Amino acid sequence: MELRYAIVSPVAAKNTPHEKIYAVIRHIPLGKVATYGQVAALAGLPGRARLVGTALREAPEGLDVPWQRVINAGGRVSSRGGLGIEEGYQRHLLEEEGVVFDSHGRIDLERFGWDPEAAPRGRAKGKGRGRQGPDAEVRAIAAILRPLGTPERAEGSKSYLKSDLDFLGVTTPDLRAAVHHWLAAHPRLDRPALVALAGALWATPCHELRAFGMELLQLRLPLLESGDAGLLEDLLRRSGSWAYVDFLAVQVMGPLVERDPRLNAVLDRWVKDPDFWLRRSAVLALLLPLRRGGGDWPRFVRYADRLLEEKEFFIRKALGWVLREVSKKHPERVRKFLREREGRLSGVTRREAEKYL
Repeated sequence: MELRYAIVSPVAAKNTPHEKIYAVIRHIPLGKVATYGQVAALAGLPGRARLVGTALREAPEGLDVPWQRVINAGGRVSSRGGLGIEEGYQRHLLEEEGVVFDSHGRIDLERFGWDPEAAPRGRAKGKGRGRQGPDAEVRAIAAILRPLGTPERAEGSKSYLKSDLDFLGVTTPDLRAAVHHWLAAHPRLDRPALVALAGALWATPCHELRAFGMELLQLRLPLLESGDAGLLEDLLRRSGSWAYVDFLAVQVMGPLVERDPRLNAVLDRWVKDPDFWLRRSAVLALLLPLRRGGGDWPRFVRYADRLLEEKEFFIRKALGWVLREVSKKHPERVRKFLREREGRLSGVTRREAEKYL
């Protein structure tokens, strides 16, 4: 039996945190184990691993839950602080199910860890009810995020970003923690699934779901290929806000370009695009290596010379931002740039560039 998120999500289940936890544990298959943190994340309670232990300790007499299949993140049976009788019994039950402990009392999580996305035993992958599609994952992620937000914060964020999107009111730290817990519960996420899920998250009109997708792309950047620049261009064209453009350009596209310099040709095209968000992205994709003291300074200078006379605030601000960061390592380089372009610089660009000079 595979995990169905709709069964255990906070919205669909409409029950107590303990009951959500029990619902997840019931789906851990014979011969597999899950960690406390993984169970919490799948129950829509990211970061609350200890609550899983509490729920098991407080389980009603006779409750039908395979409690023995929940272990700690180190691959061990957790100590109860007594004589070790309960721990020994849990180990016995797991060994009866075919789980193997090494000489140090650890379980190999790569071998015996539960992967909710894996096709059920005896059923071919890609057939029947195996891995969830991206739309089902989006619903599951929304169910995880929704309880983390507040209406007040949602209203404030929507007003601050001047956005037409829907907002759940989740803080950035809480959202990032939820992403990390989701990834911990999906250790076999591959590139096709990542790209499909990011696209599905961005197909929604929800700020937090789009942000979740961006965080996934950044955290699993090694899975992306040069050809995925096309996906990023599509997301950037649909962004309509610095809140998305800056993250995607700096944290995702920039590292892809560093990895494969052939993608500079994409930036060369972006800097000429009628969409000013793509022009801004071309500039900001150069930021990280320039900030470190290296990077492609000649390319930035070419872009800047093309864009200096633009009236668009977000272009002027981006140029100043990059110059400001470069000045921390190479102040004379930036002074020379500014001196040679006296009379062409906007006040916004100059003020940013001179901030640390």
